[in-house]
Amino acid sequence: YHAGRWFAPGDNPLRVGPVAVGSIYQLPTPCGGGRMERWMVEAFLNGVMAAAVRDPATGRWEDRVISGRSDRAVIRRLADGTRREIAVLRLLQLDDEAGDMNRPTLPDVCR
Repeated sequence: YHAGRWFAPGDNPLRVGPVAVGSIYQLPTPCGGGRMERWMVEAFLNGVMAAAVRDPATGRWEDRVISGRSDRAVIRRLADGTRREIAVLRLLQLDDEAGDMNRPTLPDVCR
């Protein structure tokens, strides 16, 4: 919940993101060869805003971590458990290429 700029549009008070944790994607192997491997979305990372604030004591600019930014995801290869980071935008591109327009269902927050 509380996804950053990549949240599903419409009536979405919790800002649920467009990619569900547990989604499985077919990605090409890093070394090529045309083989495809299955990867599962495990988590989303917080974002880092570079030079976000100036430290009054030192006068230097500091980075800040922004929770809920969700522009990077952690995926795990199902074959051996290897983990890596990937841009959420790339996962959305894969959805568009596959014609998969199913987005995660939104929770009922009125109960």
